[in-house]
Amino acid sequence: MEVKPGSYTELPKNVHITEYGTLLAQGKVVRVTDADTITILGSDKKRYKIRLQGIDAPEKKQNYGAACKDKLSAMVLNRRVDVEAYKKDRYKRVIAKVMLGDKDMALELIKQGCGWHYKAYADEQSWSDQRNYAAAEKHARNNKLGLWRAARPQAPWDYRKR
Repeated sequence: MEVKPGSYTELPKNVHITEYGTLLAQGKVVRVTDADTITILGSDKKRYKIRLQGIDAPEKKQNYGAACKDKLSAMVLNRRVDVEAYKKDRYKRVIAKVMLGDKDMALELIKQGCGWHYKAYADEQSWSDQRNYAAAEKHARNNKLGLWRAARPQAPWDYRKR
């Protein structure tokens, strides 16, 4: 099966983290690559690269990229998180909702002005998550939090096209 740029493939059935109806895992965050990508060490001692679902955060070299990566690091690095895997992307990262206790990490980043609600993939989220992420982005924009302090913040998907 050919994967086109920007498309996603289903998470293979042979990926075993821990299964409870949907793929669900607990793991210690051992690396924060950027503001929307982490690596966890699962209970099976394997490393999994996780792309946070529902958010597109600034790239590392983009304005606010380093600051937003630091915010995510402060929240999750060396801590145990729950991961609800959805699928894999073209870079073989697991697209997942990442929870620290009862806090959704992507939602927390959006609330702090560290990312956009990734509307291009909103149909992959629950209706409740779609609503919460959109409201969090609107609040951050209106209150000029984080990247919204800039006169014209550049969306990561536009930055990547350069």
